[in-house]
Amino acid sequence: MKHSIFEPGIKPLLFERVDKLNADTKGMWGKLTATQMLRHLSEANRMAFDEIPMPDRSTLLTRTLIKWMFLNNIKPPGREKGNIQTFPEVDVVGLGTAVEDIESEKQRYKATVDRLIDSTELSKFHTAFGKMSRDDWGYLAYAHADYHLTQFGM
Repeated sequence: MKHSIFEPGIKPLLFERVDKLNADTKGMWGKLTATQMLRHLSEANRMAFDEIPMPDRSTLLTRTLIKWMFLNNIKPPGREKGNIQTFPEVDVVGLGTAVEDIESEKQRYKATVDRLIDSTELSKFHTAFGKMSRDDWGYLAYAHADYHLTQFGM
């Protein structure tokens, strides 16, 4: 279902799901641990602030159909098999990013969500989806978190 982190009532529901995670929560697909997943979500949210330099990887397909699917929270086929690849700049497994304990990573993620909500100006560009509005970032932040929380049964 399409939701945005800017919608009233969505943040508490999202944070409730995050709070159910523990360090031993296993993913149903992919390589991430629950702690790494939270760091990945934090890093991905930082893209909205242009804090992680990202090249333009957009194509006509990613700027149109794929963007529309993601912003509408339409689950991509193949996700259950771990066939969705992340961008190298936010690939915490591939980069060997050191993570903190699960509670610290929960707080880090929540802080990035709060920053997104409180920011009036966000990046005008996404590495794959091209031009982005503030509303687009709200839909993407929710859909991305929903995807990974579903991955961990939350």
